[in-house]
Amino acid sequence: MDTCMAYAYTGLYIGLCSGIFLLAVLSAGEEIPAFARDPPGLKPLRRMAVFLYRQIRKRRQMRRRAGKDLFIPGEEGVRNDLSILYPSLKARRQEVCYQIFKIEKLLLLLFSGVLLAGGLHIHSFCAGILQEGETVERAAAGGPDRQLSVKALPATDPEGTASDTEREKEYGTYGITVHARQYTRAEADARAKEILRQFPEALLGENPAPDQIRTPLSMPSSADAKPFSLSWESSRYAVLDTDGSIFNNTYTQTQAEEVELTAVLEYGEYQFRKKMAFTVRAPVLSEEDRLHGEIGEALTAAERDSAEENLFRLPRTAAGRELRWSEQTEDVSAGVLVLGAVAAVLLWYVMDYRLHERIRRRSRQMAIDYPQFISRIVLYMGAGMSVRNVFYKCAADYRKKREEKGTRRKKRRAGTGMRYLYEEILLVCNEMDSGVPEAEAYMRFGRRCHARQYTKLCSLLVQNLRRGNDTLLQVLQEEAQSSFEERKNLARELGEEAGTKLLLPMMIMLGITMLIIIVPAYFSFSM
Repeated sequence: MDTCMAYAYTGLYIGLCSGIFLLAVLSAGEEIPAFARDPPGLKPLRRMAVFLYRQIRKRRQMRRRAGKDLFIPGEEGVRNDLSILYPSLKARRQEVCYQIFKIEKLLLLLFSGVLLAGGLHIHSFCAGILQEGETVERAAAGGPDRQLSVKALPATDPEGTASDTEREKEYGTYGITVHARQYTRAEADARAKEILRQFPEALLGENPAPDQIRTPLSMPSSADAKPFSLSWESSRYAVLDTDGSIFNNTYTQTQAEEVELTAVLEYGEYQFRKKMAFTVRAPVLSEEDRLHGEIGEALTAAERDSAEENLFRLPRTAAGRELRWSEQTEDVSAGVLVLGAVAAVLLWYVMDYRLHERIRRRSRQMAIDYPQFISRIVLYMGAGMSVRNVFYKCAADYRKKREEKGTRRKKRRAGTGMRYLYEEILLVCNEMDSGVPEAEAYMRFGRRCHARQYTKLCSLLVQNLRRGNDTLLQVLQEEAQSSFEERKNLARELGEEAGTKLLLPMMIMLGITMLIIIVPAYFSFSM
């Protein structure tokens, strides 16, 4: 990673962490509203959320005085959904509580992303092993090898005669393994007999024969030879490199180059060699690739020549050019930071979407409960009970049932077992007890339900109270029959929806079943 870019990232993360600290200081004296204290969370984070929410409110008030407003995505839909879900609570208080919780979760996600990205940046910044631009300290004898990625750049011109184009020129990025310090001859002799065994001979790869080399060789691994190193020597590095690469892009079809590749198993002066002859045929690399190969060869030669030294020094010249080096370290912190920001934006919309899903489930639940409710009204009114007493009876039964469930399961999630229709009926009874006229309570009930069938029912009940209606019971009986038909249609739709959702798991199971049948049959054919 370039030094300038690394320092830029460092400044960015320092600024972000300073912003988090400043936000924590500014919100330290913030008082959390009583209705926003539950469920309990991290107090500093909750204070930050309250502080930001109040700052946003102040900003909106200032813009409104100027005849403008601050746009917040999804605000109007959230306000409507909350007023439907919580009709018995103050809509403003519920909206404030929801927005504070949303800001709190966004802050938690953003802070986590910043801390994770900063940690990754520090790790990548401290992971560099290049010292003073040209030296690398080797591991102790017998220790692990060290991987180095460097970028070749033109050397700095002390006289300042080089042009800007020459100073900005790059010769490519190179990777090299810096081996641990080698043992002395005495140490090598003590372990040579235990390690030196044999090495792989299958180097051809996709090539048909040693005299028909047209694709790179398949070089063996040296992992089994540690702490000895398995290296390769080529009689012509411009034709066949030690990593198996061949440079034949410009060869003609009749051109052929003989090259000798030597396998060397060594540790210090202890060596085992095997020479192999190959004939490389068409084609050879471009000038740019040739330069890249020569610089790579220079790196490998410099590392090999300094194998017994404590420091590995990168070559200052290669391919007839003066070079300077810049280490390339992988820093994924920027991606993590962007991912955290994107996740925070998505979280904002996901929370609103989940709120809308609750509204949809509420509407469906109330549609399902409607036939049972109107049947109870018909039953109780047929027994001589007034409409008002029917509502009180339904509310009392629901309250008793809810208390019984609460005793059986003390800890339950909010909303589990709640029936929105009967919650609205409880609210109707509370309004009538507090002095709201019965007709007005029914009309409010119809408006809060946000459903056509409830609006029609409340209109019939209000009409019966104001003008009287001898045929109310008969009308309600007909409404009950039609509501059961609608319930059947709704059940049919829910069944089709469930079948659609099961389609993907069924396809996955079908694929697994086909694999279970086909794979054994294929292997039996092969045998």
